[in-house]
Amino acid sequence: MPLIVRDILKRPFFKNTKLLAGQKGLDRAVNWAHIVEVAKFGHLLNGNEVILTTGLGWANNEEKSLSYLQQLLDYNASALCIELVIHVNSLPQKMLDLADQHHFPIIGFTEEVRFIDITKDLHELLIGYHEDIWWDLERLYNELNMELLSNGNVGDFLRILHKKTEKQIALNYDNQYRFFPSLSKKQQYRWINILEANENNTYFEQPIKLFSNKIASLYMIESNYKITQYDELAMKRCSEILGQYFWKHHQQKEAHRMKKNEWIIDAIVGTLSHEEIIYKIRQEAPGILLKEALIGVKPFHKSLLRNEGNSGSETVLSMLLRPILLHAGFQLLTVQDNTINNYILLLINQQSGKLLERLEEALETVYKNNNDPLIRSELQWISFGKVIANYEQLGKSYHTALSTLNYQQNIEVLEKPFYENLAIYRLIDQMNDKEEIKEMIQDYIGPLLTYDREKGTELLKTLQIYLKNLGAKNETADELHIVRQTLYHRLNRIETLLGKDFMSSKNRLMIEFTIHALKYVKL
Repeated sequence: MPLIVRDILKRPFFKNTKLLAGQKGLDRAVNWAHIVEVAKFGHLLNGNEVILTTGLGWANNEEKSLSYLQQLLDYNASALCIELVIHVNSLPQKMLDLADQHHFPIIGFTEEVRFIDITKDLHELLIGYHEDIWWDLERLYNELNMELLSNGNVGDFLRILHKKTEKQIALNYDNQYRFFPSLSKKQQYRWINILEANENNTYFEQPIKLFSNKIASLYMIESNYKITQYDELAMKRCSEILGQYFWKHHQQKEAHRMKKNEWIIDAIVGTLSHEEIIYKIRQEAPGILLKEALIGVKPFHKSLLRNEGNSGSETVLSMLLRPILLHAGFQLLTVQDNTINNYILLLINQQSGKLLERLEEALETVYKNNNDPLIRSELQWISFGKVIANYEQLGKSYHTALSTLNYQQNIEVLEKPFYENLAIYRLIDQMNDKEEIKEMIQDYIGPLLTYDREKGTELLKTLQIYLKNLGAKNETADELHIVRQTLYHRLNRIETLLGKDFMSSKNRLMIEFTIHALKYVKL
């Protein structure tokens, strides 16, 4: 029988607890227990873990609490145990409601506890080993963690794992294999071919993931039937540390890329020629196809992803976007413009046809694969400019991307954040004198606005739908859910207020323009 949440509530350390949410989820299976005190951790989980935390840094904030819980749900954790003594006294109701909705248990400790004792108790229960075995796993984890904090390399982690298990270890990362202990070239080729096939999962493999995508595989070169539970747990602990190592490595790599790409800002302001831009791009990505390109922008936002003085959220977004955009046929180059606090994305098309459709599908994939509200709040502000063929026009793509961003921040968030979808706002955005637009609105539909405001009528809405339906009275009455006689009465009133020629071509054009302009200009 697998261990379930209901079982751990019977343990002595859970004597002074209360179930805050998730009553219907007490039969969730438990495979492991972790202490987690960081905001971003989901990618390090394997599923069915009990998470122990003090809630420091997130429990008193509703948005951060929902983000924390959503990660637990996304990565199939078993339960959350939180100490309600020193740092936190209660949790936001929306967090508890979400947990109840997903039958996810949240357990509160009402007295101060030692998490290390709880994890020790649960791990002993889970693996059925004696205390010395549990402490050996703890020593392994501490040794690996110390190596991580000391900026150790991959070989150091493999060496430590081999020393503890006395098994041959292999790691496949970025299509390159590392073996510890080292093997001859001939032996390496032989084992690479065997591991690539790994028929019937003959050899134990522990995947290492980043944003749900497998980026590496850790192998123990030993027949599965000879792998002990201790070996599996040691592999799991080593993979957790390697996951953190690769996360840090990818972040540093993205930060380095952004630093190298500062020439993009020069290209935007027009100090680089088409040929110079191409040279810069090929330095960054040799062999790249130089098809159409477009600029995307996203403002810096303070969040759990971004700390003061670093580019945390931007490197995380690059790591998240890059593989999905590449799959959709786009090469991604990124840079930060600290003068106006914008993150700039340069997308270079690598495929033929349906450019915006492919980009839209890629953004939908990123959005659907990440339920974390903080990541989603970062994603929703990405705004794209015009597609250009001549790279000297990158500045034009950038400034139109800023127009899209301005629309999203001040008008409404777009389902498809492309400049092409701004419609008449593209014209209004180019008009420097907004007072002139206000005068146009008053000249052409001002009487309707005043009448509706004073009488509580809907003449403007009636006219808008009437124009949309090209003057078809039946369709207009149906859409307004009124009888035709009422529509005739409203049209007569509109004619009285605007003049008999309001449907003439020149007046109709300006009336439609000013109705649209109302959305963007405050009177």
